[in-house]
Amino acid sequence: MDGNDFLGEEVSSNVQRYEKMLRNKTKDYFDADAIEGIIDYYIQHDKQKKAIEVVEYGKEMYPTNVSFWIKLAEIYVMMERFDDAQTELDRAELYEPFNPDLFLLKGEVCVHQMQMEEAESYFERALMHTDERLDMMFEIAYVYDDCEEFLAAAKYFKMIIAEEPELEQAYYELAHCYDFIAKYDESLFYLNKLIDIDPYNVGAWYNLGVTYGKMNEHKKSIEAFDYCLAIDDEYTIARFNKANALVELDMFDEAVLEYLEVIKYEGGDSISFCNLAGCYERLGNLMEARNYYTKAAQMNPNLAESWFGIGITLQKEQKFKEALQHFKRAVLLEPENAEFLLILAECEYQLGYVKDAEEIYVKLVEMDPGMMEAYLDWSFIKYSEGDLNAAVNLVKAGLKCDQECHQYHYRLVVYLYALGLVQEALLHLEKGLSMHFLDHFLIFEIAPPLRNVPDILAVIETHRDIQNRVD
Repeated sequence: MDGNDFLGEEVSSNVQRYEKMLRNKTKDYFDADAIEGIIDYYIQHDKQKKAIEVVEYGKEMYPTNVSFWIKLAEIYVMMERFDDAQTELDRAELYEPFNPDLFLLKGEVCVHQMQMEEAESYFERALMHTDERLDMMFEIAYVYDDCEEFLAAAKYFKMIIAEEPELEQAYYELAHCYDFIAKYDESLFYLNKLIDIDPYNVGAWYNLGVTYGKMNEHKKSIEAFDYCLAIDDEYTIARFNKANALVELDMFDEAVLEYLEVIKYEGGDSISFCNLAGCYERLGNLMEARNYYTKAAQMNPNLAESWFGIGITLQKEQKFKEALQHFKRAVLLEPENAEFLLILAECEYQLGYVKDAEEIYVKLVEMDPGMMEAYLDWSFIKYSEGDLNAAVNLVKAGLKCDQECHQYHYRLVVYLYALGLVQEALLHLEKGLSMHFLDHFLIFEIAPPLRNVPDILAVIETHRDIQNRVD
């Protein structure tokens, strides 16, 4: 729906007549309601300056019509010209001291200026003088919501529910407020209250599932989506989110079935194809994965994830040159994506393009000096080339950024031992074991011969005994 549809054909006709009047430099007659419609049209089309011109025209035509002053104040609020808005509202109040819309706007100005007590006093006056109390409470709540004062907005939505316990929209809005400030238990409470009122409310079940997902309660999320689908089997957004939740639980076979159902009902879009491809990839079905990644890329060539996915399937098939081109395409679309850059660097190295790989690692540590994966992968290249000092220096550079990273200590065990710096290697082994004992296998992944070094095994066994006593 565009602005013309929203405001109606009569308004569009009046706008055309108004603009023709300006072009011809004539004076046409418009009643006050028509002028307000023209103002709203320009506001809808984000043309505040033109809207102000129409307000001035309206004030000239109807100098005692306070609604134009209030409308001008509304535009000034949108433009963040709060002092100008206050001036217009003060002038309007002299003529209409009991106008609730005026007090609503005064309250909004105060909220923007963080004058919360004063805002509340204006909102109370707006409620006192309005004949449409519920509508006004919604308006006040939306002011707070737009200004991201979610607890204040929640207060008014609760007031609405107290007066109209079965008003569905208030429950949704209240859940939305708590969702934004990550008070998910509160959000669940009000969604469940709505379900108690209306057990077949598909939107409530859907939002319940989404909220459980944000809490990483994926099993409960799936259960809520199942209720949603039991009410309306074609509520595909619930099915799509159920599939996403199944992915989070590594239930890829089940997720595939749900994504295929979504595609069956909706015809498929690039995101659905990409997500389905990811499931096939995790299941080891690389041909199907590449098929759907390709469909996603054809549908939306700007979806970097699809090009990256194609590259991953090729890389897993040892087709590194083909994979490289797809990784580069993904990075071209999202040049700051660290995951893409890490895999691109790995692929460059696998093809023997060591210099290109190292240039990527330089970029990664410039982007994020604390990126563990970049330091470890880059140092491994140096280690593989026999440049042990460079490998050690890279890991120590990472360690300066993150002293609590046990992976750095374990990697230093490998590099320092290779350099013959046994005591320093054992010192880092002690630190790594103290931080995260179970991950000591990382040493042997890089250097399997260290499994047979008595000094290393002795330190590990000592810490194993300590670990067992603690457990």
